[in-house]
Amino acid sequence: MKNKILLFLLVTILVNNKSFGQLMTFGFVKNCMTYGRTTVTDELKKKQFFIVERQLQTPANALFDGAAYYSNEKDTDKTKGEIKVFSQINGPKQITEISFINGSKNDFSKNYNEVYNQMVSFFDNEKAFKSIKYKTDVLKFSKDKNYYYVYKNNGTPIIVISNYKIDEDYFSN
Repeated sequence: MKNKILLFLLVTILVNNKSFGQLMTFGFVKNCMTYGRTTVTDELKKKQFFIVERQLQTPANALFDGAAYYSNEKDTDKTKGEIKVFSQINGPKQITEISFINGSKNDFSKNYNEVYNQMVSFFDNEKAFKSIKYKTDVLKFSKDKNYYYVYKNNGTPIIVISNYKIDEDYFSN
């Protein structure tokens, strides 16, 4: 009887660990500006995100040239992951972009909504502005000299975190 209970607990733990993997957490969003490259990689690896490219070349946004690119896709083409993370650490300047893409396997709107709601309740100085580049409204938060931007690009929710103001560099033409 004890063996069956222990086996059941072990299976439950393993299933729960797998279900919590590959989700973006508010803790990562809140703390990623305090991480170095190794810590970013380690934290994402714990969440079952895998490196697609160590040095991204010719990204859509020039600020991410040379950024590390992570994805939660493992089995097939990693570039088709449903959560993508770009992390640029360039000396004292740091930017991280997280995209939540609804794919064939999962609907990430629940994960995004949970992280977004926690951002709204935790961060200060909520402001909105219009992005010329993305033709959308951008919500901006700040906390402890870090900046958090939330917007949608073609229906894809994106969170951008930086340790310096990127309003002009990132969101203008």
